Amino acid sequence: MSAKTQKQASLNAQFMNPKAQQLRYLVLDYLSHNCYTRTAKAFARDSIVRHLDADGDEVPRPEGEGDSFGITDDELKQIELRRDVQTSILSGRVDDATNALNTHFPAVLSEGHATPERPKSSLSSHDIIDSIIPLSVEPAHLFLNLRILAFVEAARTIPLEYTPGPAATAPAAEASADTALSDISNGIANIREPDLIPDSDAHLERLFHHACELYDCSQLLKDPADRAAYHKELGSISSLLAYKVPEKSPMASYLSQSRREQVADEVNSAILYRAGLSPISYLELYVRYTGVLWQYLNDLRVKMPPAASMPPGVRLPVRRPITANASVPPTKAQTTDKDNSEVVPLFDLKSFLSS
Repeated sequence: MSAKTQKQASLNAQFMNPKAQQLRYLVLDYLSHNCYTRTAKAFARDSIVRHLDADGDEVPRPEGEGDSFGITDDELKQIELRRDVQTSILSGRVDDATNALNTHFPAVLSEGHATPERPKSSLSSHDIIDSIIPLSVEPAHLFLNLRILAFVEAARTIPLEYTPGPAATAPAAEASADTALSDISNGIANIREPDLIPDSDAHLERLFHHACELYDCSQLLKDPADRAAYHKELGSISSLLAYKVPEKSPMASYLSQSRREQVADEVNSAILYRAGLSPISYLELYVRYTGVLWQYLNDLRVKMPPAASMPPGVRLPVRRPITANASVPPTKAQTTDKDNSEVVPLFDLKSFLSS
């Protein structure tokens, strides 16, 4: 066996037989990326890798080490700060999120802060980030997206409550009128005066001026394609002003919780990117990689290896059954074409997890 073949076999063995610490880190990375702070703490505590001396007795962890692998106290603090930013955006409190970003993560919205260096690549950083997430980490884009969300929150006439954790399932109808009004005020404190009611002329005039300011900001973008894209977006959200209750208009999708989630995910990825970390979790990255790899194998009509040649414990996901009328006999093509059943299938995460 050549040295190259031995090296490849060694690498394959690492993937086929991952160590407990590697799997633990993969889970911790996913939890920390998504700001599941309490779950990450509990998992880190219950799955901790303990230090033992020569006699097999447990010894204290080194000073300053949050746990034996993958997460520290400082990292937990950063996760909590990211979670606060995320919660503010998901709650519609855009000013709170912006202030937190400027205080704790200034590089996200400011062009003047350097980003930690990454390994050199033949691709530009813009091409790399576009290939990872379909969003932007550019400060100018993020600032505009936050201000657009602030405009949308100000145009809202029906409260959209967000309660993180299990309490999120509580019926919104249980909230009192005073609480609902408080939520509205908190969510749109960015541009609405407290004494202005949603459908007053003064409020509409303020929203109009804010839309003009957004347009002026978009004019400062250097890339003509970016300017055109944001002009189109601003034209759409400005239509919210035409409806007394925009939540019941054709533009209602702009006021959905998914819009908040999109901005929150984008900002969260930008925070990680500016810190020199992966903008997506490694678990998601591996799933994407596997999906693309299986797609290429399927496109190239690569045959599946026989089950006997697969390593112990490894098997392909069960194919989804094809719904057909049992009374109808199979066609000649169905009975003679064996290639379709032997070609590597497309990767389906749900089928993989259920197999």
